Amino acid sequence: MGKTKEQRAEKRLRYRWHARFALSPKQKPLSGQMVDVSSKGMALLYHNDESCPGPDQLITTNFGVPYFDSLGSFDTVFFNRIGRVCRVDNLTSKVNRVAIQFAEPLFFKPGEQDISDSDAKQRLEAKAQLIVNEKEKADTKTQATVKTENKAKFNAEENTNLYSEALARAEERIRSYAEAKSQAELKLKAEIEARHKSETKLLAEAEKRIRAYAEAKARAEEKVKAEIKARAKTEMKAKSEARLRAKAEKKALAEAEKRAKIEAELQKKDDLYSEQLAKIKAQAAQEITNIKAGAEDTAAKTRAENKTRLHQKSPPKKNTKGKAKKSGESVFMDKVDKFITNRSRIF
Repeated sequence: MGKTKEQRAEKRLRYRWHARFALSPKQKPLSGQMVDVSSKGMALLYHNDESCPGPDQLITTNFGVPYFDSLGSFDTVFFNRIGRVCRVDNLTSKVNRVAIQFAEPLFFKPGEQDISDSDAKQRLEAKAQLIVNEKEKADTKTQATVKTENKAKFNAEENTNLYSEALARAEERIRSYAEAKSQAELKLKAEIEARHKSETKLLAEAEKRIRAYAEAKARAEEKVKAEIKARAKTEMKAKSEARLRAKAEKKALAEAEKRAKIEAELQKKDDLYSEQLAKIKAQAAQEITNIKAGAEDTAAKTRAENKTRLHQKSPPKKNTKGKAKKSGESVFMDKVDKFITNRSRIF
């Protein structure tokens, strides 16, 4: 495993594991060695011969990718992907480097698993060493079994049937081990696919919830904007009404002040008129009193003159008293009417 020198958007995981690929569904799978892998593609080594795939050719690949955890180990995730050969590099006369781009990306990024290159390299080497040790133990056990069986064969030919049976049992155990391994790999692959489906479903649900939340948020924001706009419109209308009300109140106050001023002037004129009317009435009363006094004097003089005349000459008796009184009252009423009906007089 090493550091990527190319300028790529995604870091690649570099390790050497076997990978199988086929140029068509009916073709027998071919074996190559992985060099590096990312979520979008991989590179593997293959023989420089006629069976090597060429550029733009579609192939089906089967491979395993380490999925590191926080416990110092990792699980091998097996994938089956259809990919397009985007480049073939001739490294030597016998080896080609084939770069493949997946039609469907992996569900995680192998080179970006929050683990250092050295730690990942140690874990991969430890796993490889463990596989090698297990393989050596199996080979040693098989060799010991074969040696024992050969020794038994050489020691006694009569044990040939027993040896054949033991060999068959050994082969059966090897076949059972291979089948168990294949079933375990299939089970792990099914679990990985189920986990991938579950993660895809959870991701879709999360995206649905996020979209629903965004829509609800947008609706709430639109509602708030509409309320703010309506409130601003209401406030503007209230301000306009307040201005109109203030203007009307100011106008009413001006009219009230004007009316009060007019009423004050009218009251002043009424008071002046009442005062002048009182003076006129007093003058009229005085003049009436004077006229009455003059009338009585005149009447007295007239009676005296009439009495003297009666003594001198006895004419027919006439009602002079009523006539004199009537004459005095007529003179008085004429003066009062003339005084009141004189419109040119200022009170």
